[in-house]
Amino acid sequence: MNVDPQAAYELQKRNISGVPTVFIGEDVIVGLDKQRILQLVDHRLVACSRCGQKLRVPLNKGVLQVKCPKCQNEFSVTT
Repeated sequence: MNVDPQAAYELQKRNISGVPTVFIGEDVIVGLDKQRILQLVDHRLVACSRCGQKLRVPLNKGVLQVKCPKCQNEFSVTT
């Protein structure tokens, strides 16, 4: 089992014993709360329609034209 001493110290300092623990900016999420995590991140992952490569796209930008870095496929994504 790998132990990250810095992460262990941070969890002790904040008196957190639950896992998983996710830090997003100043927010701390203890346990797997997918909805809360999605509220705090500013992007989503989408798959290329041709090769399946995962791409990060920003949220709330409307319709975006994206180009896959792997296969150069261009497609539209609504954010």
